Order: sequence, then C-alpha cells, then structure tokens
Amino acid sequence: MHALDWIVPFPRTLTTGRSHVDLGGCRIQPGSAPSTATATATAALRALEPADAPVGGPGEPVTVEVRVDAGAGLPPEGYTLSAARDRVLIVGADPAGAFYGAQTLLALAGPPWSSCPEHRVCVPEAEIRDWPDLPLRGTIEGFYGTPWTHADRMEHLRFSGRHKLNAYVYAPKDDPFHRERWREPYPEEELARLAELVTEAAARHVRFVFALSPGLSMVYGDAGERAALRAKAEQVWEAGVREFALLFDDIPPELQHEPDKQEFGTEEGASASAHAAVCRDFAEKFLAVRGADRPLTMVPTDYAGTARTAYRDRLAAELPTDVLVWWTGPDIVVGEISARDMAAAAASYGHRIALWDNFPVNDFDFDRVFLGPLTGRATELDGVALEGITANPMVEAAASRIALTTVADYAWHPAAYDPARSHERAVRLLPGAAELLPLVEACSSWPPGADQSPELTSLCATALKGEPSERLRAELTRLAGLPLDVPGPIAAELARWVAAAKDMAVAGLAALDLLDAGPDARPARAPAVARALARAEEHKANVLRRVVPPFVRAALEQAGP
Repeated sequence: MHALDWIVPFPRTLTTGRSHVDLGGCRIQPGSAPSTATATATAALRALEPADAPVGGPGEPVTVEVRVDAGAGLPPEGYTLSAARDRVLIVGADPAGAFYGAQTLLALAGPPWSSCPEHRVCVPEAEIRDWPDLPLRGTIEGFYGTPWTHADRMEHLRFSGRHKLNAYVYAPKDDPFHRERWREPYPEEELARLAELVTEAAARHVRFVFALSPGLSMVYGDAGERAALRAKAEQVWEAGVREFALLFDDIPPELQHEPDKQEFGTEEGASASAHAAVCRDFAEKFLAVRGADRPLTMVPTDYAGTARTAYRDRLAAELPTDVLVWWTGPDIVVGEISARDMAAAAASYGHRIALWDNFPVNDFDFDRVFLGPLTGRATELDGVALEGITANPMVEAAASRIALTTVADYAWHPAAYDPARSHERAVRLLPGAAELLPLVEACSSWPPGADQSPELTSLCATALKGEPSERLRAELTRLAGLPLDVPGPIAAELARWVAAAKDMAVAGLAALDLLDAGPDARPARAPAVARALARAEEHKANVLRRVVPPFVRAALEQAGP
C-alpha cells in the first residue's frame, strides 16, 4: 500500500520517488515570513518531534521548513510540498495553505505504509502542488435532534483541519438559544464553550460561522426585534465569532404578524422582502460597523428547487448583492445535483449560492445511518456560481466522519472525485470503520429511498429461484460476524446498528438453510426461521430492513404451511 492511499483530500498534482526521507530527527523551521503566518503549520508539525523519540542519526537531521509566499503563483489556500533527501519545504500561498501543506506531510508520515526498517518516521520523496477548487468547504450542524456535545464539536474541528474542510456552521435546530429563544443571551457556561470552539476553529483554519434562526417568532419590521438580533450577535462577537448567518428555513411561507403584513404586503413572496430587510439591517448596522471581513450568509424559506418564484424574485431584487444564499438542491434531500441545477438555482436567487447538502443527515429517520460516500454531485463546475458546499451530518458525530471525509475529497477538487476510491480511503483512515466494514457497506446506499443494497437484493432474488447462493451466504456470514468489541467512538455510536445487523444476517442465513433443506425437512425448520426474523425485526435500528425480511418471508412461503 502506498503512502498516498492515506491522503484525503487527494492532492491535485504529485510525483513521488523511490527513496525515503527520514523525519525521525527532523527540525521544524519557519521561513522568513512573520512567525504568525506559519504558526499553525509549525504547531501541527511538532507532532513529528515526540520528546521521547531518538533524535538524529548517522547524518544531519532533515530540516522541515515552512514558508508563506503570496507571490508563489498559487491560488488561495494552495501549497507546494517538496520532500527531498535532506530537506522538506512547504510553501503556502497564505497561512491556510501552509497549514494544509503541513497536514499533507503529516498524512504521508502517519500511516503504517512503509516497509522501511531503518526509519522511525519517513515519507517518500515527493513533489506536490495543490489547491482547492471551491472556496467554501465545510459542514453545518443544522439537523433536528440531540445536538452534538462540546467534545464532539472540538473533535470535529480537528477532523476538519486534517481534511482541509474550512468551515463549520453552528446551527443545531434543537439548541433553544439558536432558534426558539433566539432573543435570549447565552448563559455564561454556554458562551465559554462557544469561545473555545472559536479558538479551536481558528487554530485549524476552520471558519466558525454562527447562525441564528429567528423566523419562528420574529416581527421582521420591528426595530426592537432587529436590535435584539444584533444584541444576540454582539454577545457571540465578544466571544470571538466573526462570521454570521441568518436562517429562515422551515417556517411558514407567509408573514404571520399584522405589522409585517402592513409593512411588506400580503401578496405572494412578501416574506422575502421581510427577510431581505432583516439581512440588510444586520449587514449594515452590525457587520459593517465592526469591519467584518466576510459577508452574511442566509437561508431563504424557499430553499429547494431550481425554478423562479415570487419569493425568489423579491429576494434577488432586495437582498444585498454580497449576501451568500444557501440552497439544498432540486429537493430537500436528494440523490443527484447537476451543474445545470446549480446554475438554475443561482439564477433564480440572483446571487451566488452555497450548497447546503443534506447528506449524510438522518434527522428524518433516526433509525438509519448513512455511511457511504457522497455521490451524484456535479463534478464539472466551470462557470457555475457555486461558492461551495456545507454538508449537514448525522446526529452521530463520529460515524458521520466516514461520509464527511468523502465530502472533503469532493469539495477540494470535484473534477477528480471518485466516490468509491474516496470511501475506501475514509474507511481506512477512521479508527473502527475498517473493523465494521460489513456494516458500513450495508448502510452505504444513498439517497434514503434507494435500494439499501442492490447487490444483496439481487443475490436474494437469485437464491429464491433455487440458484447457487454461495455469495449471499458469504456476505451474510460477514455481517453476522461483526465484532462487538471494537474500540473508539465510531463503534460506540454504531453499537445498536451492529446488534441489528448481526440478527438480520442470522435471519437471512436461516432462510438460506431453509431453502437448501429438502422438501420434507422444511416444515420442521420454518418455525425457527420465523423466530429469527422476529428477533431481527425487534431492533429499531434499520439495517437492510427492506432487503432481508422480504427475502426471509419469501423463503418461508416457499417452505409451505
């Protein structure tokens, strides 16, 4: 296995040599730029210098130099990495690029790929030139259900930095201070946690975007309500937040308050005027006066689909031109999003858009997990007014990283994205995922309405016809043999799906045994098969529920009364 098989996102251009570069006693050296420009990169690279490791060797230790050079001819966040026999040089177009170059070097040095016996830590000789295609690459904690814990979020920010995701949007629907009680300031303890997240995000070059959802109760035209919105934002600004979003999703499409009806009208699309006015007020009276570097982002009430509407026409005319609009695709949760869809949506809003990708979110069915790769997203995006992608993950923070690793790969360089290859790398990289591979495969279908496993569905149909079923038996045996003692947070989160998968596989194997039995033996065996199916269906966790139970019932029917 090659070292490059452990890098996500995969570099744009690279060449490797046959020799290794010994980093066992390396010295980390910032370049001549101000130390603040390379501080995060050099801090990350200190992981190559464990205090208890032997230093040096027969020759001089390798120097790892990190520079920032805006004149290097690299796009924003780009970097070059050159690893030669006696020197490693990372040059970033900016501090983020230098940090990403450091992450690539750490990825090269981290995996157990090398067969080199004399080096404690080494990387292949390599020349890499790399940069992202999409300016915005991240996640949005925007699901309904139990919000992530603070520890989940801190680990997610570290994960984001490793995989060059540059944004995290704080928008958990069931944080009352985000949505229902948006006017109320955060308690001091909660505010301190937000401040810690902001600090961690900055250290990982992740934009921390704080979102508020006032639309359930806000009187949009009321000056006091707008002041309350700015006051809430001021509280988190003081905690270090510098980027904001206003969300008007999942609320009634019509204006609800009489003062708003009088000010903005009652005709179709009038609520867009109200939402644009709130955004304009926030941008002018809060962001502009504080010199915020980044413009506002907003979610419209009409956030899915591609056609022009009265709401979108008003929004296009009245929303400040620099406001970024989030959009979920042709529908809310989708399997396919084409470049044509993206272009049509941007045209309908009259603004640049960002894809709020409801993948791998499971808040519409908490009994399912989606562990497969991102699929069905356009990869040729030239000329499309798409700022980027923010993926909406599952309630299960650690398990979400399997899918989110592939999102990072897609967002960095869409034209080169290979879902299967990316998913293979994600499973390899995340502790616990490889040990649970049969479950990951069984829960990899997307979109939610798709066949949960086309392969197993086909194998089940073949077995019911009386044809050889060795492959089906082998796959079900793998699933039945899932280990129960895998360490780590992914396995802990997926424990109930592991239990469900094992019982579902046992039921499927019992049905196979029934089909393989002689006609005279089947009636005696059928009750045990029915009991195995009942046990499998007692689980709320949904693993192959639309595949195995229909197969087992069909086998029981064939067995007769």
